[in-house]
Amino acid sequence: MATERPQPHQQGLQPNSIGLPTVLMQSIAQIAPAVGVLTTIAFNTQQAGLGAPSTYIAAFIIGLMVAVSLSELGRHLPSAGGFYTYVSATVGPGIGFVVGWLYSWFVTIIPAGLASYTGFLLQSELQQHYGFHLPWQLIALAILLLVGVVGYRGIKVSGKMLTILSIVEMLIVLALALGGLISPGPGGVSLSGLNPANSTSMHGFYLAVVLSIFAFTGWEGAAAVAEEARSPRTIIPRAIIGSLIILGVYYVFCAWGIQVGWGTQNLDALAGANENPAFILAERLWGPGWLLVLLAFLNSGIAVCIACTVDSTRNWYAMARAGALPAWLNRTHPAFRTPHTAVLAQTALALVVALGAGSMLAPDQTFFMLGTLGTIIYVFVYMMGNLGVARFFLTTARRELNVVIHILFPILSTIALLFVLYYSLVPLPDPPVSYAPAIGAALLAAGLMVLWRLNASGRSDWKTLSTYVVEEEVAASPPPSPPRPSAARQH
Repeated sequence: MATERPQPHQQGLQPNSIGLPTVLMQSIAQIAPAVGVLTTIAFNTQQAGLGAPSTYIAAFIIGLMVAVSLSELGRHLPSAGGFYTYVSATVGPGIGFVVGWLYSWFVTIIPAGLASYTGFLLQSELQQHYGFHLPWQLIALAILLLVGVVGYRGIKVSGKMLTILSIVEMLIVLALALGGLISPGPGGVSLSGLNPANSTSMHGFYLAVVLSIFAFTGWEGAAAVAEEARSPRTIIPRAIIGSLIILGVYYVFCAWGIQVGWGTQNLDALAGANENPAFILAERLWGPGWLLVLLAFLNSGIAVCIACTVDSTRNWYAMARAGALPAWLNRTHPAFRTPHTAVLAQTALALVVALGAGSMLAPDQTFFMLGTLGTIIYVFVYMMGNLGVARFFLTTARRELNVVIHILFPILSTIALLFVLYYSLVPLPDPPVSYAPAIGAALLAAGLMVLWRLNASGRSDWKTLSTYVVEEEVAASPPPSPPRPSAARQH
């Protein structure tokens, strides 16, 4: 049955407004290069010892298998709904709704945790080094208000901010890693850290890989801007895979360089450092210039919040357009062509969670709790996406079936994801991080209640429109030939 084009409020999103570089930076920013390295290197060293850099290699391989398979759905099903549309069109609208519900809510509130944690880190470092007290609440408030304004103004403004911030943060941390290789600590330059066999234990190696896999999440952010990208069927898969490859090389190199710079014969001190090891190393190498690494963390925090705002509000927009969420989330600004009401709602919610939960639980604990919640949700979302890939290419697009990409990769990555989930929750972390499963269960219960009400309403249009995909539009003259029906419409 063909999926008719929905009639969104105002003019809808702005098509053909961004190219591959901006879409690529959407994924890279949402992965968070600086935050990913700076928040995992100490834990990975604590668990895997000398083999810590190799844990990023293993996580990269697992992440790439997931991304390669799911990018295939981006080629066939370009939509602002991302995973909501992918799973709705391949597994079914009901499961697609649950996926969209859980994913969009998490990506909506993660800026709250990251903004408060960034503020907390800046407050702690400035207080420790300079005796200057800047309340983390003010920093978090400033970050989230800036992010809200940028998200409100349009995808081009967001794209420029993401590109500038992400490039700056990546160059700073890359310079730190290079500095570590040029001026190594005790043990000198060694490739030993790239060998998993040099890990303290295989159990510790597995635990470090679990955290490293979560550090790679965010590549799917490119899918949410499909309706604003030029040639989305080509650009979205390239951005998804490209971001994983770039960050895979980047993580491994930076973790290795920081480890060597610290000293491979003094890793116990790195693992047990009270302050972030990257800040300590930067102070040794650059003196007062260590503030650049703090700037990189701030840049990364802002960029992630912008990318998540773009991602979550496009998901809400697509679900509201289908009638699965309130219609006011489907409204777009007449000039900026952004889902402005969704942006306002997301900003307000992020502020409440950041200042409320951050004050009750402490900003760092809020961030770690949301990270555990994200692991639970990402595992479910990716697994449903894997199921969708296998089903789609065994049925609708069977002529294009590639057994390795469409069957083997989903199976292997699903098994790996189940291990990730197990090691994230067993043993259960101490409170408040241990609250994450209960919060996830509450979100799921709320989503199932909304789904029940949708089914009980007797309406079926939300199911049909949940599989809506955008057709590529070319503004040239003469007009192009009618496009071939999309896989979603054939489905």
